[in-house]
Amino acid sequence: MALQTWEIYEIIPSSFLLAKNTKTGFVGAFIAGILGGVFSSPCSTPVLIALLAIVAGKGSVLWGILLLLLYSIGHGILAIIAGTSMGFVHKMSSSEKYGQASTVLKNIMGVLILFIGFYMFYLGF
Repeated sequence: MALQTWEIYEIIPSSFLLAKNTKTGFVGAFIAGILGGVFSSPCSTPVLIALLAIVAGKGSVLWGILLLLLYSIGHGILAIIAGTSMGFVHKMSSSEKYGQASTVLKNIMGVLILFIGFYMFYLGF
């Protein structure tokens, strides 16, 4: 992930695949949703498994509906914020002042990610 952060190697090709999608309208949204689901699945699946285990323990369909509804609202709000802030991020990164700060922050975060990875190897994860 540090190599991805430093833009040395593109490990997560989601932006490349979404850029290749030339479909618009309902079909384009459907394809973008499929790609988004594939790339977000490693993060969202453990949470969904935990929610479904809680629901199975309670045995209540209404409790399951409520938990999954709240999860989908929270997940959807994050997706909306991320999607609508892309223009702002592009505008900020094109500014020379913020571009330099972004480069410094990107390098620091890459080093932090690299050290966390080495520490996890050290712990045996």
